[in-house]
Amino acid sequence: MKRYKIRWLSQAITRFVMVILLLVITLCFALMQGGFVSWFIFFMFLPFALYSIMLFFVPLKQFSVERTMLTGYLEHGDSLRMKMDLTRKSRFPLLYMVIQESMPSEIFNEEAADQTRHFFMMGMNKQLSWNYEIPNMPRGHHQLEGIELTITDFFGWVKKTTLLPAKRSVVVYPKVTHLIYTPLRLTKSSGAGTARNTAVRDTTMVSGIREYQPGDRMSWIHWKTFAKTQNLQTKEFEDQQSQEICLVLDGAPSALFEEQVELCASILSAVVSQHLSMSFLFAGEKQSYFDQIQTEEQLQRAMYQLAGIQSQPIEKIEYKYGQNNVLLNATMIYFVTSSLTSEWLNVLKRVSRKSQGAICFIVRAPAQSISEHEQKIVTIAKENGILVFPITPQQFANTFTEVLK
Repeated sequence: MKRYKIRWLSQAITRFVMVILLLVITLCFALMQGGFVSWFIFFMFLPFALYSIMLFFVPLKQFSVERTMLTGYLEHGDSLRMKMDLTRKSRFPLLYMVIQESMPSEIFNEEAADQTRHFFMMGMNKQLSWNYEIPNMPRGHHQLEGIELTITDFFGWVKKTTLLPAKRSVVVYPKVTHLIYTPLRLTKSSGAGTARNTAVRDTTMVSGIREYQPGDRMSWIHWKTFAKTQNLQTKEFEDQQSQEICLVLDGAPSALFEEQVELCASILSAVVSQHLSMSFLFAGEKQSYFDQIQTEEQLQRAMYQLAGIQSQPIEKIEYKYGQNNVLLNATMIYFVTSSLTSEWLNVLKRVSRKSQGAICFIVRAPAQSISEHEQKIVTIAKENGILVFPITPQQFANTFTEVLK
């Protein structure tokens, strides 16, 4: 940042010296040459030179900027709409002013840079407002630093640039596809079916209350609270027996990693919306684990993590996850990947022996074909009781219905 400021300052001083030299040259020419033409040239040049000299001494610290996000919850592919308010203390007339977002290159492309660049003739106004929109925001935790302000004179002789801080964190969450979640179980015939009575609730043991949601039984409504607050509240009961299901995301680099994240986010969202619970494990070089996601607050924490995770090469997969307690203690494992490798197959074989089994979702492009090596791995997986289901992004909505039939 300091080198950037030094370069701006050196360029501005160089341009200022050039204006002074031009003014001196025209004055000397008028004094030596004399006559109407030479003095006309000097006096015509004088107002522009004086404005350039005064512009050089205009302090850029007088400017301040505030940003307001016009979009709330952002998912991958959504447009970011932002409102900017620029204010200053003086009314010194400004002719040409260029404003653009100081953008990290890793999240903004050239098209986005054009969307945020604006040209204004501010004049003597003390306040300026404008809006801009950046389409197709990528998933992630993005940090906006501020705006780059450039002011210049009539002919661009003096040009001053500064960075006005206006930091703002922007979180773009993974895209969520609406799907209906149905708990699954593996049958002895190596098939998948719906797991009924996955949780037995003791309706005599009330552990708390929550807001009423469509689908709750009338017998679960806490009528005493309703009489006091006039708001429907539902009783929450202790689970005597529950099925510990763990959703695992393969963190290895892949061209379809974004689609893998989207599928995991969709499954977790569907689970919470149906008042069920599920654990989540990001199986990367550095693992991230969320135990029994059941409430909206827990879901939001998991979504925030999903918004920032990036694929990473994994070394010694069998060593890292072959004896992983999270996988060993799960009664059912949903594994999401785009390529089932032999290393992950060995891990799933090992942990599925102590659980009810494992179901592997292989995310594929619509026109992607299965190689001979992949077909062999799928065959070995099925022989060991691990169900493998290829699925495309267009099938996400039917993950637990049509795809598993």
